[in-house]
Amino acid sequence: MMIDSIAELLSAKVDDWKILERMVDGRELFFIKDSLDMNRAKRTHKFFVTIYSDFEKEGKLYRGSSDFTIYPGMKKDEIKSLIEENIFSSKFVENPYYPVVNEKHTVSKIDPSEPDLDRMIQDFPFKSEGVWINSSEFFLNRIEERIINSKGIDVSNKMYRLYVEMITTAKSKEEVELYWSFERSYPLVKMEIEEAMMATRDRAEAIPTPDVKDLPVILSGESVGEFFKYPLYKTSGLYIYEHLSDLKKGDRINGNFTMWIDPHVEGSAYSLNYDEDGFLCRKVKIIENSTVVNIWADVRYAYYLGIEPTGHLTNFVVECGNESEKSFEDGKYLKVLSFSDFQMDPVTGDFGGEIRLGWYGDGKKRVAVTGGSISGNITKCDFVLSSEYQLTGNFKGPKSLKITGAQVGGKRSTPHHL
Repeated sequence: MMIDSIAELLSAKVDDWKILERMVDGRELFFIKDSLDMNRAKRTHKFFVTIYSDFEKEGKLYRGSSDFTIYPGMKKDEIKSLIEENIFSSKFVENPYYPVVNEKHTVSKIDPSEPDLDRMIQDFPFKSEGVWINSSEFFLNRIEERIINSKGIDVSNKMYRLYVEMITTAKSKEEVELYWSFERSYPLVKMEIEEAMMATRDRAEAIPTPDVKDLPVILSGESVGEFFKYPLYKTSGLYIYEHLSDLKKGDRINGNFTMWIDPHVEGSAYSLNYDEDGFLCRKVKIIENSTVVNIWADVRYAYYLGIEPTGHLTNFVVECGNESEKSFEDGKYLKVLSFSDFQMDPVTGDFGGEIRLGWYGDGKKRVAVTGGSISGNITKCDFVLSSEYQLTGNFKGPKSLKITGAQVGGKRSTPHHL
């Protein structure tokens, strides 16, 4: 096998090495409205190689590294040349020494069933009253990985990743188009598509966001996962080692929530057994009731900090709260369904984004709004978690988040529809 030949060449040349073999069988469907425009298949096969070179400088041990890719069909002399080039390059990298994974693991492997893409397409709601899907693309990949290294690690992962992009269109006072994307390990939930189409219909009726003060802001969808990236990265070994975070066990973070690192979240396209170094990932509680109880880190940064490794980040989970999403809409509020680009600075805690679509409620009725922005800092805001949950990307947690203390920048002094 080619991977064994590469391993033999590496063993004769370098101190330590790692090979991640990845094979991807994919299927791609492209639709214009509800008509299939293109149906194609693809297959890729690559070997991602990392070599490590150890050397001393001023009495200190360093570990240099270099990454490169090998493709099937490359000749032995080409591979040898690549190895030599990267050995040379690795000696210019002065990282403090750290070990490669050398623990043998046994695990009940995840062997997910293949999603039925054709069945999903049959049930796909391409149009509804006043709104339709203008175009859509479906990418279903079957991914198999094998990871081996110089210490005898030989482990594997198998996963399915379904990625969908679509443009929804609605026409009322004006014609609007919204972009949506979803990523799962299984076919999409029909409800998600229907919610996207309803949101597009609302956007066509939206008025400019009012310029209001001291208003509770409700986040929903992908922005909730982005919001929690501050505590996620502040508790990472990388941020602590690089002095981007000074958190340690026992410290408190603003809010009242519990967070886990979990490699096995049902439906997530990022669930796997082993990380890219071949380390067995495990579920670890990071934050309990806003108190740091563990630091998460891969083998390298765990070694630097002198703690037990958890593996590379796969999924992170925030436990839901006790209040319903509906209860958040009592009184006045601004609920943001989608942003043009919502961002959380994981170092400072500053967050914000431009409102693409939201609802403004005055305590009696609500109206769809667009434009304006919200901003704030997670350390200076209070927030409550909904009891309903969602799965977006590698985040599983509350579907909505009610924030007090954020600033709203609107376009109108008061909405004339209310």
